[in-house]
Amino acid sequence: MEERAGQQEQERHNLRLEKLQHWARHRKSGHLLVLAVSQLWLAVAVVPFAVSVACLNSACHMATALPLGPGASGLLTGTITLELRRAPRLWKVQAMMSLNTFNVILGFIVVVVEVMKTALGPALTTSSQLAGLLVLELSAEAFTLVGVLLSVHALFLLSQRKPGCCRSQSLHYQELQEGLSELEEVPSLESGST
Repeated sequence: MEERAGQQEQERHNLRLEKLQHWARHRKSGHLLVLAVSQLWLAVAVVPFAVSVACLNSACHMATALPLGPGASGLLTGTITLELRRAPRLWKVQAMMSLNTFNVILGFIVVVVEVMKTALGPALTTSSQLAGLLVLELSAEAFTLVGVLLSVHALFLLSQRKPGCCRSQSLHYQELQEGLSELEEVPSLESGST
């Protein structure tokens, strides 16, 4: 009895893994590749902006470079996404979900703090220095915000892996449309026979 239950559990696990592999390699392969490359690129791009802002604002104290946290997290998330696309495993999906959720929370906090620092920051003496610093700060904030949006997109992509709210609603709508078209055909047959 235990052997049979263990065998059924193994069959379910193999079926889930097969569905995941089909999803990652065939249905969403391009989406995962674009997502991973975008996350990696943003993670690498945010670093120079964050370091520059920290050096201009506080003599290169890296404790003031908040976008480095989402950048490092984005680098890890992009790597896991590429790895999921290459060799799909269930633990990679769970890691991707956890890291993207962490990215959304951390990135949102960093964007809010950085925007507040930019808006309430001290005025510098020269306008060219102020303009340059403002461009760097806004660029770092924009890259961090795009990283948050990419993490939200990744979570949405992962939610489509199983039938969820979006898929079941569209399927339900399609079934309703088919039912209505069948109802419309019935009266036309009765009027043609009389």
